[in-house]
Parts: sequence; C-alpha cells; structure tokens
Amino acid sequence: MKYHDNEVFIQVQNDFGYSLKKGSYLVESFSVTPGQDPDGKIYNGLKLNFESDGKMSFRVGRKGSETVANWFTNNIPASHTTFNHDPEKLNFAFIGSLNLTVSGGIFGKNEIEFTFPNIALAQGSDFLSNNWWFGGKNCNNVGSNTVSCIGKSQNGLTIPFYFLRGGNSVDKVQVSSKSNVNDWMSNLSDTISLDQIMMPGSHDAGMSELSHCNPALFSGPYTQTQSLTVGNQLSNGSRYFDIRVDYDYSNLVTYHRSDAHGCNGQSLKDVFDEAVSFLRNNNQEIAIFKISHIRDYGSNHKPSETKEKINNFLNEYTPFIYTNKNKDANLAKVALGELRGKLILVFDYPEYINAETGRFRYMDGNVAKQDANITVFDEYSDSSKYDEMEIDQLKKWKANGGLGKGYFFLLSWTLTSDDPPFSGSIESLAKEANSHLPSVLYKQIVISSWTKPNIVYIDYLNESVTKDIISYNLDGSLPLKSRK
Repeated sequence: MKYHDNEVFIQVQNDFGYSLKKGSYLVESFSVTPGQDPDGKIYNGLKLNFESDGKMSFRVGRKGSETVANWFTNNIPASHTTFNHDPEKLNFAFIGSLNLTVSGGIFGKNEIEFTFPNIALAQGSDFLSNNWWFGGKNCNNVGSNTVSCIGKSQNGLTIPFYFLRGGNSVDKVQVSSKSNVNDWMSNLSDTISLDQIMMPGSHDAGMSELSHCNPALFSGPYTQTQSLTVGNQLSNGSRYFDIRVDYDYSNLVTYHRSDAHGCNGQSLKDVFDEAVSFLRNNNQEIAIFKISHIRDYGSNHKPSETKEKINNFLNEYTPFIYTNKNKDANLAKVALGELRGKLILVFDYPEYINAETGRFRYMDGNVAKQDANITVFDEYSDSSKYDEMEIDQLKKWKANGGLGKGYFFLLSWTLTSDDPPFSGSIESLAKEANSHLPSVLYKQIVISSWTKPNIVYIDYLNESVTKDIISYNLDGSLPLKSRK
C-alpha cells in the first residue's frame, strides 16, 4: 500500500457576503479499507484544523471496498447525503464534528463559530478521479446535490447551512448560509402562520419609474423610492408592498405625491401583471399588496369612483387572488401553505371588502383588531436624519415588535426627504439607512435577543439588503420544508 495526502476543501460561498475565517474537523468514528492504514494515522480523536482556504488533508491509503461503503450506508442514509444514493465502494469514511468560523452577512465583522455534529466525509473513486462524499446524521437532502445541516453557535444561534458536493470540483464542499432570495419562502414549512415570518417590505413600491411629474424637472429625486419594478422587487425577496393608487390621465397608476407635487409611477396593470408572472414561476411564494391612499388627482373622478375602478380591475386577476370563506379571517394566522402562489390583497378603506372575493380589510394598530383581516403597526419617523429615525424606530420595535402576535409590526427603516434639496434625495437617504440595517438587526436580534419584526420596510430595495432580513427566517426558529 501507499500513503496519500487526501485533500478536501470546505469553502464558504461569498455570494451573500459571508467568508470563512477558520475551522476544524474532529474524527469521532471511521472506517478504512483493510490494509490501507497500517501506521494508524486515522484514529478517533484526530483533529484537523484549517484556515480560510478550508483545506484539510487526511494521510491514508486509497483502495475502494464494500466494507467501508456498507459502514457509511449503515450510519448515513442516502437521503442525508448530497448525492442522495448509497455508495458501492469507498476508500475511507469519517463521522465527526465540523466547526466553521464565519463572518459577514448578518454577522457583520463579528466572527461566529458554528458547530455541526455527526458530519460525514468519505472518498470514493470513479476511475478518473477520487471523489469526495458529504452528508450527516442530522442533515437532509434538499435537491441539487445539496444537504441542509443545522449549525449552532456558542451563543445559541442556530442556522441551517447548505452544503453542495456534486456538480462542482471533486474535492470541494461548498457552503452557503441561505438559499436564493428569489424563492426564499420555499424553504419554510407549510404549517407556519404568516405572523411567524420576518419579511422585507417595499415602501411606495410602484415608484421605480416616473411620469407626469410636478414640477417636471425637480420632483424626481424627491419622489422616486425604488430602482426596481415590483416584479423585480419580488425577485429580490420583497413580499409586502405599499401600493398607492390614483386615477390619472385615464389610467389607474401608482403614485407618490404631497398635494399636487410629485409623480405617477408604474401603472396598476404593470404591477399586477409582473406579480402574476412572478407567482406563476415561483408558486411557493406570496405577495401581499396593501392598497391605500386612493387619489384622483388630475381627473374628474371622486375617490369613490376610483375605488370602483380598482375593484372592477381586480376581477381580471381572480385566479391569482387569495380568498377565504371566513369574512372574519385574520390573515396573520393563516398557514403559509394555504397562501402559496397567491396575491394577498388588503385595503385601508371599507368599500368592496369581501373575503370570499379576496378583498381583505387593513387597519393600523398594535393589537389584532376585530373588524380587520390584517392589522399592522406602521408608524414612520418622518425624519431625514438617520440618528433620529433609528431611535424612533427602535423604541417602537421594542414596545410593539414580535412574531406570532396576531398582528404585524412594521419596522419603517425609511428616511423622509422633508426639506428638498437640503435633506437630500430619497436614494441618498435610503443608501444611508440601508447601510446601517444589517448591523442593527444583528445587534438587536442576535446580541440583545429582541423579538423580530414582521416586516422591514425599505426604500431602494435590492438583494444586498433583503438577504439580511430574509436570513433571520433561517436561524432554526422556524420549521423548514424538506425537499427531495
């Protein structure tokens, strides 16, 4: 026999801003093909440490055997491995404790050590190369050569990590702390209620494009609140949308105005067409539209006529609208599985409310109101100064936040351009507010153990912001959906 340096790399993917600092693997049980380790270099208690490159090297011979494969199969079922099938022969196999120290993402500059018990590493051969296997007693295959395994930190934070082995280099195990923001709800169990979820929300969601501005050359920087269309906001993880509707220039449009000053945004038809297209392609997701601030600027229509136009317009989208036979249904307590693939429409006015047609009543408050189908605590700070906004919103969060209460607490992480041009454009204010958000969420939720907000409301929403919000649904506090 011949001893070999068998190298394998554990690599944390940095798609979401995370990085590996160091780690270790402690062998607690093993199987090696007879005759391939006469010097006993592999033993229970062997610990391999690695740095940011994730490189480990096991000194042992290489010869495939059914003995090792059977040992692996008896300890690690196929559904707990990335390949989702049993091996025929393996050179060697280990089960032990994997430690990863990571930073970035929701952790900011903090370095957090996670422990994954009963992780299996093994090596086989496909004649052309030596092929590594990965799995774990407490891991579950979620498709695409990937398993989900729960990591626990020293301060008690538990987060599912996703380990990819297969379809990549034969000696690399790639690790991600979360899945795609495009379909993040698909990871959550059908059984959880809507008020148990922490979701990104889009303030003035329709205002990614501008038309009919007043004044024409000045309004844009102080009116535009989003750079992405509603469809793209959905693709970037948002699930709660502030839809303000006007009837202007013979069209139902979104808008952002103070009195006569401001602009129109996307048409209501574009908003709904984009949402339906997204839900067709992502039927495990939802979209909550809060329809409010009904206006009729520039037309001869009264608000009551505009509301009638909205109601008639919605009939075109009936197959995609969530309905409920219970007129008193509290949407906060409806299970996610019942809502998947649907538009959830809530209105801040009483006309046309009918749960059986999917027109649900919205009200503001910090308790679930009897006359409402959805109650939301939504109070913005109305300030252009970041420090003032943070103090205001943290005070309201501490007093009113928390999941599972039967109503939604909305953390309004937005700054108001209250004195243009001196207070800056909405985009510049959003950039400042959004840059602070990851560290604020980490400090309050992880360090200070605050209960989570239901909705985090932002301007200029994008993936780099939403990933931090979404990640708190994957901290082990919610049941996940096992996908084969």
